[in-house]
Amino acid sequence: MTAVERRLAPWLEFVGDLLLQSVPRDFPHDLVAHEMAATFGCQVSWNWADCDGSFGFELTDPVPGWPTSEQLDFWSRHGIGWHPLLRWFELCGDASPMSNGRIPPGLVPDASFAVLREQLGPVGLHEQLSIPYRLAPDAHRAYVLARGDQDFPDEDFLLARRLQPVLALLERQASVLRRTTDLAAVTDVADLSGRELVVLQLLGEGRTADAMARELGISVRTVHKHLEHVYRKLGVSDRLRAVLVAREAGLGAESGRRTVAQTRRAERTQSVTMTAPAAPTAVVAPSLSGRGSRGLWSP
Repeated sequence: MTAVERRLAPWLEFVGDLLLQSVPRDFPHDLVAHEMAATFGCQVSWNWADCDGSFGFELTDPVPGWPTSEQLDFWSRHGIGWHPLLRWFELCGDASPMSNGRIPPGLVPDASFAVLREQLGPVGLHEQLSIPYRLAPDAHRAYVLARGDQDFPDEDFLLARRLQPVLALLERQASVLRRTTDLAAVTDVADLSGRELVVLQLLGEGRTADAMARELGISVRTVHKHLEHVYRKLGVSDRLRAVLVAREAGLGAESGRRTVAQTRRAERTQSVTMTAPAAPTAVVAPSLSGRGSRGLWSP
């Protein structure tokens, strides 16, 4: 077993436990961030950006006295558009984990790196490694690891690449569970795991096993195995009866879905809201820099 595989093993167990939980239905970004901080031994920031131009962050370990209001104003007005990792994602269209120290020379202006060192060097956060887990037109989400001495070693970089698809599994499950109304009512019907609840929700939406597999990023065989467990726990023998139980419990096509705005508010409940005087120059990727303990900018 390689060093990367040894460090990945606890993550597979950690995420496996989260996938089995029926609640919460929002991505557990705070739990994941603290687990990352323990794994990589550095500052970790959960970062988000939405199509309305708003973006924000949440650090696992707050930095006393930082950022100041002047620094927040700089990042909201100018800084985001200069971030080298944002420029990298915009230029390459590749959402794989990346560190600013690995960006090939010449692709990003030297001034971008200078801005990062000037603004984040004094607090030791200018060497960064971004791990996006959602990169979509309506929302970007990523974890950014930050340190101040040197670029992240190859082992950390390889581990980040192995972690990204694991985080994507969590996000796909959370995106389905967000479409349900009352998970507590469903768990009262049967002792379903989080994975089984997701499959039941998709079943109620009329998805085939192939479609479920594509949305969840798992094999069709695994979907059928989950369906077998769902049927057994619900005391039914076919899709139709399972769907009827799901509809009665508030799952499936008839369930009320949270709006995009409601989902965003749920994700940001742990962030302190701040309003900058101007919108970011450009928010083009989820790799926002680590900026203070908590905050939110919106135009």
